[in-house]
Amino acid sequence: MPGRTTPRIRCLGGVTIDRKLKSWKPLRRGTSNPVTSLSTFGGVAHNVALNLRQLTSNISLQSAVGNDDDGYRILAHVREHRIAADDILILAQQRTAHYDAILDEEGELYLALADMAIFDSIPCRSFIQAWDAWAEHDLVFLDTNLPEAILEQAINTARVKKIRLAVDPVSVSKAQKLPHSLEGVLFIKPDRLEAEALSGVSIQSTADCFKAGKILLNRGVQHVIISLGKDGYVVVNAAMQKQVPAKIVHALVDVSGAGDAFVAGMLYSIKQGGDILDACQMGENAAIRALYSYQNVALTPIDSVQEQCVF
Repeated sequence: MPGRTTPRIRCLGGVTIDRKLKSWKPLRRGTSNPVTSLSTFGGVAHNVALNLRQLTSNISLQSAVGNDDDGYRILAHVREHRIAADDILILAQQRTAHYDAILDEEGELYLALADMAIFDSIPCRSFIQAWDAWAEHDLVFLDTNLPEAILEQAINTARVKKIRLAVDPVSVSKAQKLPHSLEGVLFIKPDRLEAEALSGVSIQSTADCFKAGKILLNRGVQHVIISLGKDGYVVVNAAMQKQVPAKIVHALVDVSGAGDAFVAGMLYSIKQGGDILDACQMGENAAIRALYSYQNVALTPIDSVQEQCVF
């Protein structure tokens, strides 16, 4: 239809300089461990945006970087991939966020260290000015690297404007920053530990996942997707409680970024009109790319990998 605006997917949250160190052998405390290392760009919102850019256009990223070399490297990288970066703030006297991940010999996360104080310094008023451009047909993705006041304001703004909003809790500690009311959130995708933190339920079984999911539904979320790693994921909404088993994956390289790819696949499917199960299936296809890549975002076609897995 003439004059119709193409829906935009707006990703709000973290962008970082990442360093990943993967051990050759089982890690041992108190001594030197031989590793291979890789420096790359990261942050949940960044990874989701870059994954989406492999699938579709009209993607924007809203975050903050320092007035330093790393910050300008990030801005150049985002623009190179044709992701709108106009709403990334440059904060003077702040250091661009860094994230270090130590992986074991099988590519599983052993320890992560996050230097992300810059996000606590984001000026709320300056940050939310960009939201005047949010339109009802847009999709908004939110990660919890942002300050509590901004998270709550984003959820309220999306609800008032009737904008579809997705949330990734990021970590157990950062999940606690979410407001109690999640009314209007289209979907939230915690892992098991994050779901425990959000619901107060100790998750030891599928039934516990269903219980935790119901608590989040009562807080206002429409769809809860709890990722269980090698055990697949659980979907809970008003119409279903369903566990989907993980599909077999052989010789994975690195789990980093798989969850972000899953979210990006879901957002893309929803933009195309898919229902929540369609979206989760698309998330599976996107996540598998990350499992076979040393990078946080795999820049290979989704259908180039035959095996499928869920994270």
